[in-house]
Amino acid sequence: MKKVSLVLLFFSVYLFALESLKVDILSKKVANGRCFLLKSNEDGSKYVAFEGKKYYFFPTKNDISYKFYALVPVNYYAKPHISKIVAVVSKNGKKFYKTFRVKIIKGKYKSEVLKVASNKAKFTPKILKRIKKEAKEAKKIYNTITPFCYWQNYFILPLHSKITSAFGTRRVFNGILKSFHSGVDFRAKTGTPIIAANDGKVVLAKHRFLAGNSVIIDHGEGIYSCYFHLSKFKVKKGDIVKQGDVIGLAGSTGRVTGPHLHFGLRVGGVLSDPLELIKLLNQI
Repeated sequence: MKKVSLVLLFFSVYLFALESLKVDILSKKVANGRCFLLKSNEDGSKYVAFEGKKYYFFPTKNDISYKFYALVPVNYYAKPHISKIVAVVSKNGKKFYKTFRVKIIKGKYKSEVLKVASNKAKFTPKILKRIKKEAKEAKKIYNTITPFCYWQNYFILPLHSKITSAFGTRRVFNGILKSFHSGVDFRAKTGTPIIAANDGKVVLAKHRFLAGNSVIIDHGEGIYSCYFHLSKFKVKKGDIVKQGDVIGLAGSTGRVTGPHLHFGLRVGGVLSDPLELIKLLNQI
């Protein structure tokens, strides 16, 4: 009887510790292509697990109510379903877990039909090989998680102008190629200065077949910003930039229908709606 009581006592203490973990989630319902945001006041906060991947906690920047944050991106191709996010906290050499039941819903994304140069919609084997090589290079960059942070300020937009194509828009090029829009397009005349959304390190500055003249900035902690179709570069790979620095000029290089800026954000290697992600980043 005494043994049973001790077991029950231990189990009760464990459940209390589990429920009292100071880890919160801002919303338990998120659309595909967007992120869950978790915050914690537990010094032993390690990571959160979501559908086979780990996303680590990092120190908050401007939110004095919490010590740590973790962003959990939902893939654009995810179907609506119920899932779970598990926060992992280490205390006195033991791991404790707090589970959140979450819902992935279908985002309200539009569709559009675009006309581009024929060689930008139907590819030769040589061009297809180049596209795959460039995609592999970019994937390696995005999947690299710099464990420290370059930024402390709020994220800003690289350009203030009319949005001509939103994130997630389903696209058909020349009635042949189908894809989705991986960022936000801003109207911009060729030569318009484009600024860095926040402090970071330039990890790519080169011409690519589809994205044209491209700049990718590593902001640390798995956050990357992307600026495509530039006419000119104002930075090179390895440069450290500050928020607001001019990193290039808008243009119409790559697969485009006219001059503009394509702006994108990645977190944990996953594409995310940049406008919504900036709102979340500015809450940490």
